[in-house]
Amino acid sequence: MGKAEIEVPDLPRTLRALLLSIPAGRVTTYRALAEALGDPGAAPFIAQWLSSSEAEDLPVHRVVHASGAVGRAWGGTQDEAAAKLAREGVRVVGSRVDPLARYFVWDFPTDRPLARLQEEQARIADQVILAPLPEVETIGALDVAYRDSEAVAAFVLASADGELIEHLTVRAPALFPYIPTYLSYRELPAYLAAVAAAAEAGWEADVLLVDGNGILHPRRAGVASHLGVLLDRPTVGVAKGHLCGHANTEGMAIGEWRPVVLDEETVGAAMRTDRNRTLFVSPGHRADLDGAIGLIQALTAGTALPVPLQWAHEVSAEAAHAPS
Repeated sequence: MGKAEIEVPDLPRTLRALLLSIPAGRVTTYRALAEALGDPGAAPFIAQWLSSSEAEDLPVHRVVHASGAVGRAWGGTQDEAAAKLAREGVRVVGSRVDPLARYFVWDFPTDRPLARLQEEQARIADQVILAPLPEVETIGALDVAYRDSEAVAAFVLASADGELIEHLTVRAPALFPYIPTYLSYRELPAYLAAVAAAAEAGWEADVLLVDGNGILHPRRAGVASHLGVLLDRPTVGVAKGHLCGHANTEGMAIGEWRPVVLDEETVGAAMRTDRNRTLFVSPGHRADLDGAIGLIQALTAGTALPVPLQWAHEVSAEAAHAPS
């Protein structure tokens, strides 16, 4: 089997090009930029990115809210952004561009990279195999921590009862920003490198536990499923947050689990492992829900996180925050 790889688009580069294509005296909106990337749901990410230092030298003042309300340019105020627009000939009344339609740019020629990723996720979902887990004697746990623009992934090899056997860390550029439902493109390069390093060390794991979702994902292709399909290995996703689907978690007791239903299909389990912790468990690839639940229940007896994933979390965090 050849080396598993994933292609990651350069979203910041695309965004920079989009911003620079807006002429002086014209404006666009966060949603229009998100549409140009291929997913209107990415508007919150765009608003966050435009307020970061990455956009420091860009004409951020030309991006306004759908209501026409002027935003804040990086490092400046709303009034300063409005003044810049006025100097470019845009009519601003109070704090709004008026009328917005006169100045609005919406037609951006792009290859809509997020739409392409959604298509790839659909292909990954079609390849997911849901089947009983094989007998588990060894577990590989994966988590990632970040330091600036670098991802530090930990691979922990553990016994079936969670006892630590070996561990390692790898570093990889974090090329893709955090956008909900696209976690694979941020974390998989580091995860793939960590699994490859473990294989080179001769470490064998019967199942991979991934800090993220499996089929509990709007397109049934969370990072655990994506990793499992690329490697054709059994994977189970364990997410700390609720991404999608309906789960009634009210009044759950520690050790209890309840189904997570998405589009009338049970795709995962909400599992209470501590008074203040609910995990969301789902099969990734070559696993099923019953097997995933049983495995995670066995690994969280008395702990908030599955023991191997707790190890991986601590190892990756320690490595990411170690002095350079």
